[in-house]
Order: sequence, then C-alpha cells, then structure tokens
Amino acid sequence: MQKTVQPIRAFTLIELLVVIAIIGVLIGLLLPAVQKVREAANRLTCKNNLKQMALACHLHESTFNHLPAAGTGYRSSGDPTKGFGLSQPGGWHYNILPFIEQTSLHDLGINESTDALRRAAGKLICGVVIKTFICPSRGNAVPYQNKLLNSIYGFNNIDRPENIARSDYAANAGNNVTGLTQYNSTNQTGIIYQGTLVRYGMISDGLSNTYLIGERYLNPDYYIDSASSGNDQGWTSGHDFDVFRATDNNPIYAPRQDKAGVESREQFGSAHDMFHMALCDGSVKVMSYSINPQVHYNLGNRGDGQVVSGSDF
Repeated sequence: MQKTVQPIRAFTLIELLVVIAIIGVLIGLLLPAVQKVREAANRLTCKNNLKQMALACHLHESTFNHLPAAGTGYRSSGDPTKGFGLSQPGGWHYNILPFIEQTSLHDLGINESTDALRRAAGKLICGVVIKTFICPSRGNAVPYQNKLLNSIYGFNNIDRPENIARSDYAANAGNNVTGLTQYNSTNQTGIIYQGTLVRYGMISDGLSNTYLIGERYLNPDYYIDSASSGNDQGWTSGHDFDVFRATDNNPIYAPRQDKAGVESREQFGSAHDMFHMALCDGSVKVMSYSINPQVHYNLGNRGDGQVVSGSDF
C-alpha cells in the first residue's frame, strides 16, 4: 500500500518577520515596566540603607552620649586607636561601623605594634566597599582608582591607597549665616560636622524636625571616578564634601537629581526622581526636589525654632 507523504510545514519569510516584529514590540513594552520595577527596588534598598545608618547613629548616641564625630578633615582617615570623640580623625561612616556589624573592619590594625603596620591597615580599609553605603541606582559598588595617588595630597595618618571605596550618603552639616566653611565649621547648625559632638539634647527643634543624613548629589560622569572634588576621598574620610552636605538657603545648596555634566559638591540629591533623607528620630522620608528652600533650610538647622510640619515635606 502506498504511503501518503505529509507536506513539510514551515514559516514563510513574511511570517517570520511578523513574529520578530511582534516580539520586538512586546520587548519595547516590557522594558519600561522592568526598569520601573528595578528602580522601585533600588529606591527601597536605598531607603533601607539610610534606615540602618540612622539606627547606627542612634546606637552610637546611646553608647557614647553623642552622635558620630565628623573627623578631623579631608586628609584624615579612620584610626581604631583614637576612640569615638573629637580626637578620632575618621569621619561618621567610620564611627558607625561597629553598629552595622563591621567591628572587625573598624578595628583593623588596632593591635599592630608599629605605626607603619597601622598605616598599612588603614590603607586597606579605604578600599573596602560597604553595601550599606551604596545606592544601587548608581551601579558603582566597586572601589575606584585613586587619581590623587601621584599628587602632593594624601592622607596624613595612613599610607596612600591605590583604590578608594565611597559612599552615596552624606551627613547634615546644616548651614552657616556667614557661609559654609569646609575646614573650620564649628559654628555649623546641623548634626555632624567638624569640631563638635552633637547630643540629642542639643537638637531643640525636635528629632522629627531635623535632618540627620541623606543621599548626596553626584555628577554621573564621576560615579566610578575620583576626578570630582566632591567624590575624591571615600567613606573613611574625615569632614569633607565627600561625606557631608549643607542646607543653606541659597540656590547652590538646593537638592537636585544627578545630571551629567553638572558638577556640584554642596547639595543633597540622588540618582532617583526623588531623594531620601533620614531624620534624627530615625525615620526616612521621601523628599521632592521642589521642596521649599526655606523648609529645606529649617530641616537642616537643629535649633532655629522653626518647627516644620510633615505636610511641608
């Protein structure tokens, strides 16, 4: 009996092109949704980071009766032998390490017998990336090459590091009626700045009405670079624009979203379409870039007598 030969079925070229076109349209529709979900997850991570750091600051205040010290300047890094007060050269990130389960990193070099060995240990700390200090929207959770390596500048108390890890978060140094002074800031009105140990009792406007720490503005051109003066030192640094920001009622201090080609080192801000700020009561607020400049100024001042309503921000 003769068998019937079944015809071979296949796509025509036109059908194949139509299928590819449909898949392309579907991908085009899905990508924005995927990106939106990813950014929402990044924002949640960023908020949680600030919550952890705010809690660490609270534990620090409970333990030492003051909030973290700001360190002794941009050429100083953390030193485990110098305690947690004004003699500690490292900044606020370094001082909260024991309260975010990083005691071993904080204490690296503490038992070394010579200054040379302690300086070498301090150099190693500079290159360690702490995920809690990183905003995932910037995609830069890697140490960057220290472009100041061959310059005359370096750290006073550690060996000059080849690579530096950084933070996307800054302390609130507040404002100054005579203008922000980077290296002599003992009359600032904020919470963490050089030369002053702020206690809860000094925050007369109330913990829920005062910024503690928040996201900082960065030029995207320098996310993984150290060529920006506001992003060239890393998280271990003492008081410097890398680790603090200000809230003066002046356009140059207005918070802004990251923008390529725009260099600034004074403002709070973020890679998101909004920015997060942790208040001194430990809460983390979603802030708009259109916040009233006077409200932003008041939230940065711990004792100006201007109590800000939650509806204002």
